[in-house]
Order: sequence, then C-alpha cells, then structure tokens
Amino acid sequence: MPQRHILAGCTAALITASVLALPSTATAAPLTPTADQLTGPRISEVESSDGTPGDWVEFFNPAPTAVDLSGYTFRDSDDTHSYLLPEGSIIAPGGYLVLDELQKGSSAVGFDFGLGKADSARLFDTSGALVDSYSWTAHAPVTFGITEAGEWEATSEPTRGAANIFATPAPGSVFLSEVDSQPADWVELVNTGSTALDLAGYELRDNSDDHSWKFPAGISIAPGEYLVVAADTQGKIGQSPGAFGDAIGIGSADRIRLFAPDASLIDDTLAWEGHAVIDGDAALATLARCVAGEGSFVLAHPTPGEPNRCATNPDPGPGPETPADTLAWPGSATTRVIDSTPMFREDSSGLDTQLTPSGVALWAVDNGEGRFWKLNAQADGTVTFAPGWEQGKRVRFQRDASNPSAKGPDTEGITVAGDGFLYLASERDNGTKGVNQNTVLKVDPNAPGPDVVATQEWDVTEILPAVSANLGIEAVEWVADADLEGKLFDANTGAPYSPASYPGHGDGLFFVAVEDGGQVFALALNTDGTVQRVAELKPQLAGVMALDWDTVKGGLWAVCDDGCNGATAFFALNGTDKPELTHFDRPEGLPNTNNEGFATSPAALTTNAAAKSATAQSQRPVWWFTDGAKSGALQAGTVFTPPVTDDGTDGPDTDGPDNGNSNGGNGGNGGGKTDTGKGSTPQQGSAKLAATGASDQPALAVTLAALATLLGAGSLALVARKRRRA
Repeated sequence: MPQRHILAGCTAALITASVLALPSTATAAPLTPTADQLTGPRISEVESSDGTPGDWVEFFNPAPTAVDLSGYTFRDSDDTHSYLLPEGSIIAPGGYLVLDELQKGSSAVGFDFGLGKADSARLFDTSGALVDSYSWTAHAPVTFGITEAGEWEATSEPTRGAANIFATPAPGSVFLSEVDSQPADWVELVNTGSTALDLAGYELRDNSDDHSWKFPAGISIAPGEYLVVAADTQGKIGQSPGAFGDAIGIGSADRIRLFAPDASLIDDTLAWEGHAVIDGDAALATLARCVAGEGSFVLAHPTPGEPNRCATNPDPGPGPETPADTLAWPGSATTRVIDSTPMFREDSSGLDTQLTPSGVALWAVDNGEGRFWKLNAQADGTVTFAPGWEQGKRVRFQRDASNPSAKGPDTEGITVAGDGFLYLASERDNGTKGVNQNTVLKVDPNAPGPDVVATQEWDVTEILPAVSANLGIEAVEWVADADLEGKLFDANTGAPYSPASYPGHGDGLFFVAVEDGGQVFALALNTDGTVQRVAELKPQLAGVMALDWDTVKGGLWAVCDDGCNGATAFFALNGTDKPELTHFDRPEGLPNTNNEGFATSPAALTTNAAAKSATAQSQRPVWWFTDGAKSGALQAGTVFTPPVTDDGTDGPDTDGPDNGNSNGGNGGNGGGKTDTGKGSTPQQGSAKLAATGASDQPALAVTLAALATLLGAGSLALVARKRRRA
C-alpha cells in the first residue's frame, strides 16, 4: 500500500502539467507521426513570452515529401490578427519552419501581432480551411511543444527549428500530485522514486513569485508516499516560521509550482481558471493527476494523502478505487467532415433534428450573431441547405427589433418544440459580453428573414446558479411531457413528474445546460413568461455544451467538448432522483475539438448493412458541431440502434404541417396538433422505429449491457472545463 502522510492538520479548468523532475535529464522528442496523428504540416512549438527576438511559432512537416506553405495564413485567437506566409515557405520532409514576430526597426519579415498569455496559434491553408491549432491559458515557463505522442507539454528549453526537448523524471523524483482550492487549501506531493527524499528547502509558490512557502528541516517523503501540505502546515516564509496558508491562498484562477532548494523549477500545474467542481459543488472536486507523477491535472475526487481518483478515469496505480466506467462510443468509431468547404460562420454552436412531412431537418445555430439554418439530412449523415436557407436567418431580441446593427444574442443552443417553434438558448447579449443573461427565445422559423424577432423571451438567469458572463446556458432541449411523465423526478414535489403540477407550461419541459460546473436543469417555461425549475440532472462532467433527447433510446444525452476530451453522459430516466447514468468516450475518429452542438436522428434515418431484421445491427446518423472552425465544423457519425422489426413503412409522419412546420408530438404552447418526432407516441408510417419512452427502456438496458461486454470499458480523463474564447 502507498504511504499516506498529511502534514499538520488537514482538515478543484483544463490545465496541462510540465513533467519536470529532480534530478532530470533532457531528451529530444522528434516528431515521428503515428497513424492517428496529422500527416500534413502542423504547429510544433510556440513561444509567447520573452522569446528571441520576440514571439515565434514553429511548424513541422511529418510527410515524406516537401510541403509548400506559401499562401497559408497564420492567426492567433483573433481573426483580425492575420499573417500570410510568403512565397517560398517550403518545409522539407521532416523539416521545420519558424515564423517570428515582427520587430520594430528590423527589416526581417514577420507577423505583426504578439502572442498573448491566453491565446491560440492557428494555421489555415489557401482555401481558408483550418489545418492545425493549439490554444493555451497561460505563458509556458519556456515554450510549449508537441511530444512524439502528439500531446502538448511545456518544454525544458526552446528549440527553434529542431526537435523539441522535454525533461524526463529520474528515480527519487517528487511531483505535485493533487491541489484543492475550495473549500480547503491544500497541496499534495508524491514520491515516484525508489528512495526517500529530504524536502528541507523545497519551495511551493502559486502564480506569484512573491507568494512562497518552504519546507522546514526534518521533513522527508518516502518512496511511494503521498504527502499533503495543508493551510496550517508549518514551514518557512522567507526567513521566518509560518504556516502555508499565511503565504499562499490558493485562488479560483491560480497555479501551483514546486521548486528545488536551488530555486530551479521541478513541477508546475500551469494556470487554471475557476475552482474545480463536480455537479456544481467544489467540495466534491480537486485537480489531480490520474497517474502518479505523469500527465495532465484533471478533475478528480478528493483523496488527500492517498492515490488519486479521477472523476471518470480509473487510476492504474495501486490502491482501492471505485471509479465510474466509461464505455466506448456506442456507434461507429469513425466520423467524417460534412462541410469540407465552408457552409457556416465561425461560431458554430447548437444542433437539433426535426421530423417533417418531407424528411428529417437538422437545425443549426451560430453564437456570434444569432444566425440559424435549416438543413435537410440524409441517412448517411450528409446535409444540404433547405431551399432558401443558404444564408440562414438571424434572431433578434425584442428590444432590438428596430435596431438591425445590434450585436444580438449569444445563441449557444437550439431546439424544436411540440408547437413547431424554435427555442434558442442565449447566455448573454453580444453587445454586452461582460454580463451573464441566460435567456430562452421563442422564434417562428417561418417568419420572413433575414432578421426574425423573438415572439417571446424567458429570462432564466435568477433561477439558475450564478456564473460568469461566458459560462451560462450552453444548450436547450425540449422534451415532450409524454416522455417525462412518471419518469423524471420532480424536485419540487419529491415524486415522479406530473404535467398537471405545472399549468400553463405547454406540453413539455425545456432542459438547459449550464457550462460552469456541468449542471443540467429541467424548466417549465410558462405562457405568462414565468419560469419554474422542476428538476436537476447531474451528468458528472466538468462542463456540458450540448443536450439531445434521443427519440429512439428514450433518454437524454449531455455532451462535453475538448475540456472533457469529448466525453458524453446518457440519462435513462427511471422516476427516481437517481436516473441511470452511463458515460461514453467520443468516437475514436472524432477530433478532440470545441464541439458545442450534438444531435441524434429520429428512427426514420435508421439503416443497417443488410435488410432490417430482428438481429441486424442498425445505425442512425448523429452530428457534432465545432465552435471556432470555418470549415470542418460539422462532423457526422453513427449511433447503434437496438434491433427492430419493420412493418415495411418507415417514412416520416404525414399528419400535415402546423403553419408549414410539422413537428410530430402533442401540440404545444399555442400551435395546433403537430409532430416533432420527439413525442413518445409512435408516428404513422414509422410506428415501431419511432416508438420511445417506457417501451424503449428494456431495449436500452440490453444495448448498454451488450456494449459493456462487446466494447469493453474505456477510460477517460475528465478534465475541468477549458474556457471558450469570447
């Protein structure tokens, strides 16, 4: 058993650790690409502070032939900061190319913008397609570089135009292991070596060099030991005795560093933003490494003085654990880009599907200006714009009805309800980006464009947890009462949900996801403009960017972006306050990007390789939508569907449209009887395929059990939410 040692009385954000050690030997990491890495040019090293002569970025060519970057564009996180690579920008096979920041008074060419503390480096080809990118939240101690494994880490020395060099651990190494910033402040160290190490003179600092605390004489850490420094642990502050908490108060936006007695840096968490939380509770979370002394700091359960337990990733090291299993994606491992040429703007966000008389529609929304589109979806996942929807329409706040120059809502999510209207989730006004204003806007998609003013708005800010401006509601999903009655647990009544308890709410509830803390809430949006919070679901993800009610599986998907490595949670409601929760990894072929939209297709698009039968493996298309990409924003994959029997009629419902917009369900907040394809009532022409709700739950249980057996339990390091760009 590993030793446990807590000093004195010991009563948590994506960050990447630089794996430094004491002592250490530097090793070069030549970029030999593996099969799952990029084969084209890629960014390989970035200097954003104190470089020579200034900031610079390095590109590497892993291909066996030369690559010409002439006419390519380099940008940081701001699209107005752009540098066109000149003619002759050719990289030999296995070679490097370095771009420098333009220096005042110098005749040398270079980009005329600096790289910031929290910034990005992006490379675009001559067509404007994104080739590669890397983002960071704080300057590197030296530079950031990509390892042979394709992971970004802090380097031990700059290597312009050469293989990156990283420090490697040696026996007797001590590392930062776990950090808690709320409600208690403590830091855990671990000795991964085979000999004890005297810690006298070793030093801890936060993000300020002025905040320093040193270990006193007589403290050592044994091999395999986990040692905790608590707020009241006594040591030295300068030359005087003092408690750790008197020197360092670990903040919500902070950093912890470990130094040797000679003041050389041993280990560094790098900066994080926001206290670590699980289900909105900081007491349930810390930041920790899943493997002792290795890898990134991620969201974890507090284990002071013991082996770490990451939120969804089993620690392969010694010690008892009860981690949540993460299964492989329950569909095809491959995905494909739908918009290889730009179809959308650069701020892609929410998705939702709708069953119409003419087929399946995919709705998409952009958060930059509130623009939304309607697309026709096919069984192979391809989409085309519905006639007249190539430019989309732009939603307007009611207060901006006569102001076309207004920036508009920051629309992060979109859903179709039973009344045939669209409902868009906005976390703020783009004209006032510093103020959180969580709003759901009701929009008539058939209203003439290019601008469409919301017919009704619900301000849900006060009924949800208080968050910063850009960490509010990221998604909205309408679910029919027929699918929720008796299955969703009502926190107000302490009993299974009954629609009769909420008069005036229409025929369904709206689930919204709060990015900060990964919380999901079910809301009743009443026709009089009031809002009632009915329930909360806890997906155990660091953040939730997308929601989707699966009309075939009869459950709710909650999706995180690259801040959680694309992890997904699936809720099967059971009428209790503990719904069945299953976590899935993203498909192996899906890039780990800032996916903010997710949608599953209704049963009408279910296909399988052979004719449908009781044993065939059926699949339906699903889509992901990436923020920050002009092309390659929409990815299509599949999800497996339980075997079904077919009555020979699997076309969409043809009940007739409601004001030209058929949605399939039981009516809604003012529309006639319509059909979204989201209700639990089987639809005409697709009765057995479209049936959802209670009848689908046994099939779902069988499916998940089969997946656990056939696919095995995956592992996922669930990281604290990385902040999106504004």
